[in-house]
Amino acid sequence: MSKNLAQILIALSAVVLFLPIQSINLFDWDEINFAEAAREMLVTGDYLRVVIDYQPFWEKPPLFIWLQAISMSLFGVNEFAARLPNLVCGVATFLVLYNVGSQLFDKKFGLVWVLTYAGCFLPQLYFMSGIIDPVFNLFIFLSIYYLHQSFMSGLDNRWVALSGLFIGLALLTKGPVALLIYGLTAIALYLMNRDKLNASFNRVVKQGSIFVTVVIAVSFLYYGVELIKNGTWFFEEFINYQLRLLSSGEASHGQPFYYHFVVLLLGCLPASILMFGALKKYLNDNENQQAFKQLMVILLIVVLLIFSSVTTKIVHYSSLCYYPITFLAAYYLHHVMYKRAEWNRTISIAVLAFTVIFSLALMMLAIVIMNRDLLANYIQDDFVIANMGADVSSSVFDLIPGLIYLISAVLGIYLISNQKRRVGVPLLLLGICLAINISYKTFVPKIERITQGATIDFYEELQGKDCYVQVLGFKSYAHLFYTQKPPVTDENSRDKEWLLTGDIDKPAYFVCKNVDVDLYRGKYPIEELASKNGFVFFRRMPN
Repeated sequence: MSKNLAQILIALSAVVLFLPIQSINLFDWDEINFAEAAREMLVTGDYLRVVIDYQPFWEKPPLFIWLQAISMSLFGVNEFAARLPNLVCGVATFLVLYNVGSQLFDKKFGLVWVLTYAGCFLPQLYFMSGIIDPVFNLFIFLSIYYLHQSFMSGLDNRWVALSGLFIGLALLTKGPVALLIYGLTAIALYLMNRDKLNASFNRVVKQGSIFVTVVIAVSFLYYGVELIKNGTWFFEEFINYQLRLLSSGEASHGQPFYYHFVVLLLGCLPASILMFGALKKYLNDNENQQAFKQLMVILLIVVLLIFSSVTTKIVHYSSLCYYPITFLAAYYLHHVMYKRAEWNRTISIAVLAFTVIFSLALMMLAIVIMNRDLLANYIQDDFVIANMGADVSSSVFDLIPGLIYLISAVLGIYLISNQKRRVGVPLLLLGICLAINISYKTFVPKIERITQGATIDFYEELQGKDCYVQVLGFKSYAHLFYTQKPPVTDENSRDKEWLLTGDIDKPAYFVCKNVDVDLYRGKYPIEELASKNGFVFFRRMPN
């Protein structure tokens, strides 16, 4: 198969894999808040300042939001448009993995790396989401790859500039954490290989200045213009927010140190176990391959240490680790398939054990959804019990993804263990990839309806109505996006107490959870409209 044909097939396969078969509402918070920022950009026409609820939003720079705004201008304000940038990013990522793998080893390695990445739960899932991280991670990975190229070429101008370009784009996507990751990785790489670097100290300084110049030039597109136009206010708030992420459990996301180790172990199966087969030294690797493998290990350690050390821990913070984890797993599988490397019995048992457990968990999820009424008898939380009452269809066919996962894992490991590796590895990875994809398209719509469907339906009914909409007792962005809230004309409307008791000029609608309803029912001049799936809906009319 030619390289061009392989790339076309990879791109088409990625589109089929990530293209939604039905519309799924965006999830509160991380999907909706960025989509809402993009929608408000279109409403206000101000593409330099990120706002949510028409107030400055300093948590993230605007590049990903610009991509969503472009998508919405082409396809409308909807879920597909909000998630399209990550679908495109998924296609680009698979092509990057194939080309980098082919350049480092051969086309077979490139294909194995793509399959390994696609055959992991979280890495595949994120390309069907509307969060920032896939785009940010791709930029960081490309900058790290060109860092490798620059080291191997004696700091060639071309690779140094490309590395700076992608770090600049990463800065525009998620902020200074890009420099922290890149800087620590580059320092570790330099300290471990300074004797091998074919460049004088003066050349290192010169190339460093080229890198910094490119980074500044790219990031100036936003940060420089923002500074000139609006002064230092944004930077002060942005830096304070980043410091809060480091020092406190921002947004109730404080977790133990080992949190990301567990997330990556389970979320990147089977690659998270297969990668350990790559940690031994293989003598038939050339210098370029050994250097890149070392760089991937450094990147994995750097990212894990950074995000395990900060107080705020969220699942996708460590998602950059998907690249080194899947590379190391693909490296091991490639050696097993084509270089007659030993298939490790311990790894075989561990992969089989964890994948069987994961497949059983998928089947258990299907059983729980089918029997959620019975499950409610064992739950103490009234809000969760009410969630379970959502009108969601389910059947024994929901067991299929778990069965595919189980059969693929068992049969794949069996074939690999019996020297049929070139059949067993693709079967293992393709089967798990298919199971994950069917799982997403089977379970995520049901989970969305159970957890938030009632509120989204309520908000959509209020689209186009001249009214206020507010949530009580919990944080949400859903009411902004799904009512398509127009620009605020009365600043009083931001005050919940004013909406509940003040001299309002149009109807005000409220949503609260059933566990908090006694804080509002009978204590404010509001009319209860309905209660559904754990949410209670109120209305207050103007005098």
